This record gives sequence, structure tokens and C-alpha cells, in this order.
Amino acid sequence: MIAHLTPAGAIHVVLAMLCLLVGFIQFLRPKRGAAHRARGYFYVYAMLVLDAATLLVYRFTGQFNAFHVAAIVNFTLIVLAIVPLLCNPRSANWRTTHYYFIAWSYPSLISAGVINVVARLVPLTTRGQVGLMALLVSIVITAIAYILIRKYRPASEATTMATGLVEQSGLPS
Repeated sequence: MIAHLTPAGAIHVVLAMLCLLVGFIQFLRPKRGAAHRARGYFYVYAMLVLDAATLLVYRFTGQFNAFHVAAIVNFTLIVLAIVPLLCNPRSANWRTTHYYFIAWSYPSLISAGVINVVARLVPLTTRGQVGLMALLVSIVITAIAYILIRKYRPASEATTMATGLVEQSGLPS
């Protein structure tokens, strides 16, 4: 399978696997510090190149398709996740904005990967079958992602500030 890949396809596959790994590590590890930033920079730059490479890969259907649209959407999510970090001064809710945009880029990557693998391993004979499988995979992954992204979202900045003020005043929380 790897032998017939174009250079863009090989870059796409390698970066997708690396981003799956780094994204999973980011999900598990604390969200602050130099290590988080280093993994985050790798993820962002790799995803930008991955999304660009996706636009060069046409072997799946031979034409512009839903994967290309997903790459454009994912590229937009990555850029919108980085914008709050580049603003000076940062807005009060920059962490929340960054979290939601970067977090939603990961299920997009997982969904595309699962769809690609299933479409190649399961004997689907029509475009309709591939489309239905892609829709079902996307719905399941999106539902799981929705639950996890909400569960692990950062505390709102207002809550964090209020908690800090209560702790400074010595009142029990």
C-alpha cells in the first residue's frame, strides 16, 4: 500500500500518523508548560502541512471530494485555534477559544483516518455505500468527541478568577 503512494500521499500518511500520536499525548497530558507548547507547535505545523498535502491527493476518488472539504475545514480550525495565542493582549477567554478550535481538529483527523481505513478494508462496491459508511463513522466519532471535549474543557476564566479571589480572601470555598 505504501509503495504506490505519491510524495504528497506519503507526506500525508506519515504526518497523519504522527499527528494522531501527538494529539493523543496532548489530550492526556497537562495543558500548560513548555512540553505542551512544543507538542502543540509540532501538531499545528504538521496539521497545516497535512491539510495542504490532502489537497494534492486525488487517488481515492480521482476528483475533489469530501476529504478535501474536511481538510479546508480542519485548516480553518487550526488557524482559529492559533489566532488567540498571537493576539496581544490576549482576550479574557483565549484559553477556551484555543481549546475548542484545537480540540475539534483532532476528531476530524480521527474520522478521516477511520473512513480511509474502513473504505479500503471493507468491500464497499458503490459510492453510496462509501458515503453512508463515512456518514456513520463521522456521526459516531463526532458524538464521542462532543462528550470528551465538553468533559475536559478548561475552567472558564471567570470561574478561575473568582476562585482565586475567594482563596486570597481566606473564605472557605
